[in-house]
Amino acid sequence: MVSLEAKSAYLASLLESPMPQFFVGILYEQADLRPPHLLLADSNSLACNVLYLVRSADEMRCQELYQQLLGRRPNKESEWIYNDYLIFSLVCAVKKFALPSEWVRHLLVLRTSQDEEKQRLNVTLTNIMAGNLNSREDYHQVSLVYQLLTGEQVPDETRINKMFKFLWRRPFPFFSSPFLNLVSLKALELAFNSKGLLNPEQFFSAEQFTDRFLRRTHRLAAFIVTVPVVALVVALAIATVRYPDNGWVKLGLGLTSAFGVDVMGSFSGLRNNLQTRVTAVIRRTFGYKAPASNSSK
Repeated sequence: MVSLEAKSAYLASLLESPMPQFFVGILYEQADLRPPHLLLADSNSLACNVLYLVRSADEMRCQELYQQLLGRRPNKESEWIYNDYLIFSLVCAVKKFALPSEWVRHLLVLRTSQDEEKQRLNVTLTNIMAGNLNSREDYHQVSLVYQLLTGEQVPDETRINKMFKFLWRRPFPFFSSPFLNLVSLKALELAFNSKGLLNPEQFFSAEQFTDRFLRRTHRLAAFIVTVPVVALVVALAIATVRYPDNGWVKLGLGLTSAFGVDVMGSFSGLRNNLQTRVTAVIRRTFGYKAPASNSSK
């Protein structure tokens, strides 16, 4: 699960770099976003410009740029083919504008890696190129963001739910790859929207409020229960010293002992029982209903 604090700290550091900053602008449809000056030798510049042309649906200019790239003959040592932003942008462009795909397919074959994340990302991009947007074994968040950018919507609730559960249970950052983390954050938002739920920020805030509410009602109940129990024990202790033979005092000691209250100080049994009941009453009073799958705090 990702907290607002962890997300904000991660993004603050990551967005100091131009490429992630531009990619976030694309994902969240920044109105005044403009690509950097095109430098064919710079893979990040290429990625930004291709993504911009895809988002703005500028098919003619994208075709022209793509034609310039087709003359390249990369190999496995070519550094630019391992730029995830660039390869993703090319996959989006080829599919959105029905451009010749063999060259991009060849790039994906060249992108060999022993890293599991990179291997799985490559499988995902290969599946997208093949038109398989709901494969069970890839990063579905990449497919969701691809669908968002290209308009090729093929929603699959089962895959969205599986992706959501996978990401929600992982510590943040989810991956070592900044590209995958940014895509995953956007995909979580898309999953929330598809279900008509609160957006992630609202959900995280609500979840944090719920946690604070449960802890504070528990403490309030402890205070409410402890004060009268302590007062009772103190009163009985004083009465026992002053009126040891009084019948009412003896009766009080007998009754409290029956409820598990030791006048010497061990009254936790009754106190815990009362605290649980008072906590439940306070929460019901404020309209709180615990989810069926969660135990009370």
